[in-house]
Amino acid sequence: RPGPSGHDGLCVAGEGLFDFLPRRTAEGEACYVPKAGGSPFNVCIAARRMGLPVHYFGGLSRDLFGEDLHAQLVREGVDSSLVRRVANPSTLAFVKPAAGTDSVKYAFFKENSADRCMSVEDAASACEGRSFGAVHLSLGAITFEDAHMAEVFRELFAGARASGAFTSFDPNVRANMIERKAEEYVRKVEAFIVLVDVVKASDEDIAFLYGADRDFVEVAERWLDIGARLVVVTRGAQGAAAFYRPAAATLASVRAVAPTRPPNTIDADGNSVPVADTVGAGDTLTGALLHGLLGRRLLDAMGDDVGVGAGGDSHAVTGGHGGEAPTGLSGPDPAAC
Repeated sequence: RPGPSGHDGLCVAGEGLFDFLPRRTAEGEACYVPKAGGSPFNVCIAARRMGLPVHYFGGLSRDLFGEDLHAQLVREGVDSSLVRRVANPSTLAFVKPAAGTDSVKYAFFKENSADRCMSVEDAASACEGRSFGAVHLSLGAITFEDAHMAEVFRELFAGARASGAFTSFDPNVRANMIERKAEEYVRKVEAFIVLVDVVKASDEDIAFLYGADRDFVEVAERWLDIGARLVVVTRGAQGAAAFYRPAAATLASVRAVAPTRPPNTIDADGNSVPVADTVGAGDTLTGALLHGLLGRRLLDAMGDDVGVGAGGDSHAVTGGHGGEAPTGLSGPDPAAC
């Protein structure tokens, strides 16, 4: 289901929040640096910087954090006509490296937050009089355990598909945000994948949902059987892999290896540099992937690996910048407190 002819616009749904990233002061003391983020917000910025017309569908607070989030959307040229501004507070997320791994842990402060204010009516009206090439949803601080927001996202995806757009989904699991057992949450994720053309997930997402011993290739096949046309699995320093079916009962894959040797990544000029952190790296890959699928009409030509390769390179650049989407130019070093 390629985007409607002549339409390369992207609509991204989900939360915008502030990530507080761990850093050290000049005196060596631990501190946190605030960065505008949230998986959907990051995808918006990444895709827009790569040249796509982008709409953001979500709620933003009128507090000081929400003002900064809205101002960044405006600076980046993201269309904010589908944003609802409310008095509810912004979600805040504190990030900490997970001991002994290359991943991170999150602590969310989200009670009564602005990103949960969208309605089914908002979702229905978003597709009225507009034609998007694709609609993407990333979860995170919002999960499918929020029945109201799950219904909002289903309405948005149903409207997008009815207008001919392809749909993209990242479960973006934050284990501490999910109260029920993983087996129960899997059912919600799989029920949503029925509405999805492209699924992007990390190997850590898959391990939480299906167990650490489950082969991610088997999970990709399952999602293709449920309804997805393309499944992309990111694997940290091991790169990414995309799976699709060129014919019934046939599985094909394309793999993008890391552009330099671990534990390094690359900067915007292609130089090997140490990883600052991986916050936002998967989101930037998603933005690059959607740019490839929309800009080059790859969804009906799965043998071409350009989209996945571009995503892999952008993923690496983000890691070098420390939680920021790539600009296409060399970015600053991570800020000190």
